[in-house]
This record gives sequence, structure tokens and C-alpha cells, in this order.
Amino acid sequence: MPRRNPAKHLTDKQRGRIDEMREQRLQSDHEKKRVLWEKLAESEIFPPEEGRVISHFGFNVEVEDPLGMRFRCAIRETAGQEPVCGDWVQWSRAANGSPQGVIWSIYARKNALQRPSFGGHIQTVAANIDLLMVTLSADKPNVGLLDRYLVAAEANAMEAVVVVNKIDKLDDQDSLSQVFNSYVEMGYRIYYVSAHTGQGMAGLDAVLRDKTSIFTGHSGVGKSSIIGRWIQGEARPIIGASHEPTGGGRHTTTVARFYHLSTGGSLIDSPGVREFGLVNIAKGALAGYFRDIARNARPCRFSDCSHQHEPECGVKEAVSLGKVSQRRYDSMLRIFHSL
Repeated sequence: MPRRNPAKHLTDKQRGRIDEMREQRLQSDHEKKRVLWEKLAESEIFPPEEGRVISHFGFNVEVEDPLGMRFRCAIRETAGQEPVCGDWVQWSRAANGSPQGVIWSIYARKNALQRPSFGGHIQTVAANIDLLMVTLSADKPNVGLLDRYLVAAEANAMEAVVVVNKIDKLDDQDSLSQVFNSYVEMGYRIYYVSAHTGQGMAGLDAVLRDKTSIFTGHSGVGKSSIIGRWIQGEARPIIGASHEPTGGGRHTTTVARFYHLSTGGSLIDSPGVREFGLVNIAKGALAGYFRDIARNARPCRFSDCSHQHEPECGVKEAVSLGKVSQRRYDSMLRIFHSL
């Protein structure tokens, strides 16, 4: 006789209460661990100093001092927010010589890469970024995702660079020009590379020098394989085995991680995404973050124009005159409705 599932007979109110109790229990466990770690880290500490966040692991953060030494640090409530990879922080190291410390505060960020997370929250991936290296796969370039990253870069004072990886998988590489020429005309730098064969990789050396760069893109496009060109030894990012049906590398990066380059500059390897949502972008400002639209469209008659049905819309006029492509216009509308 099959066993009955009592969960099927719970009311919505009962399910809500169970979820609430589970959340309270998780928060309580988290708080106990946080307090325990703080007591351990603050038993004896040196005066505050400046450091940079290298990565964030669960209840503590890895901070690097000016000499390159790294410490697992607790986060004081005075910090005000969760530190992320790339943050500059004020922290103190433990006086007992252990690789531990405590973070007191986070310095003002130049910018930050953010995206929506579960439960309506905003996840900050990394901060203080110079170059947003948007990585695509040559055999299946997702230009819709690219457009979203370009908006994020324009809105957050980052320079976007497009890296098209796996060009060794294409017999006809001229087809890529048809996809990306319009982005070149907008002023974006495009690099066609193969992390597998090394083709085109040398061109990225000068781009990354003396900059803080973050590689972003879909899972499996080869970000960690590209970064492996500059990072050697134990610090080298783990690269998964190829997925048999697609030949693409499996996604292995689970947290953003900061690496130094011997030629100068720094790299951040970020977890791959299935999709990238935008946050803190006003609908009325969106068209201004599309370079081709901002350059070629005259001002609309209405300040709150949605660029769809209003009369005397400068954006629609630019599309009808061929100054803005229909594909980019459609991409803007999809993002507009997602905000």
C-alpha cells in the first residue's frame, strides 16, 4: 500500500509557517557561526590597514595585504555590506601570527557588476573593474547576452571588450565579421581567439596590462581556459573536462576569484551564467546605453517615450532610416520589458 505524503494536505498558511521556521533556523545557524568566527579573529588584532578582497568563501573573506600575503577574515557589522572580489577594505590582521583577520569597513566602490539573484535580491559579483571582458563562443555567439553586458558596462563606467573564443571550431571565420562588424563600428574592441590552439591570444596581453579586468559570459564559453594563459601553478583556475555532445568545457568556477598578472594588472574569473539580468537601470535611460541608438537617434517628443508606439519617436525614426539595425532595436525592447 503506497504511503501517503502529508505535505500534499498542508494548507498554504501551514506551508508558509514551515518555510518561515526553516528560514529562521538557517539565519540562527549563520549568526552563530559568524559570531564564533569574529571572536576567533578578534582575540588579538593589529591596527587597521588597507587590503583588497581576493575572494569570498561562505562566512569569511580572503583579503590580500600589500606584500601579497592572504588572510581569511571575518566581517564586522560596521562594514555595512558584504565585501566582494575587487573591493578595497580596511581590515586588521590577527596578532598571533595566524592567517586570520577582521574587516572593519569597505572603501567606496568605483563601480560594481551586479545581477538579480534568487528571492528578488541583488548579487554583486565584483567591484572596482576597469575592463568588462565579455566572452562568447564563436560557434554560438549569444549577441542578446552581449547587448545586456554592454548596457551594464555603459551604465557602470566600465570599458567593455568582446572576446570571441573557440574560433578553431569554425571552418568559415568570415561569418563572424557579419555578426560583429556593427559592434566594431560602435567603437567596441573585438578579439577572436582560441584558448585551445593559442590563436589570437597574444593580442590580449596588452589589453589587460595595468588594468583590473573581469571575464564574464555563459557557462562553458572558456573563460577559465583563457585565464589559464596567464595564471600558472597552484593558482591556475580549474578547467573541467569537455562535455561530450558539445565539445565545450564544463563550468568549474563557483566564486569570483582575483588573480595577478606578471605583466601588470589583475584578472577576475567570475562564475558563468545561464542568463544575465540587469539591475538599477532606469527604463527611460536604457536607449542612452545603446551606443548606436544614442549616436543616431534624435530626441523623442516625449521624455518618457517607450520607443514603441509614441509619435515623433527618434529611435523608431532612426530604425526606419537604417541608422539603427532592427536587431539592435528589438534587443533594446526585450531588455526594456525585462527591467
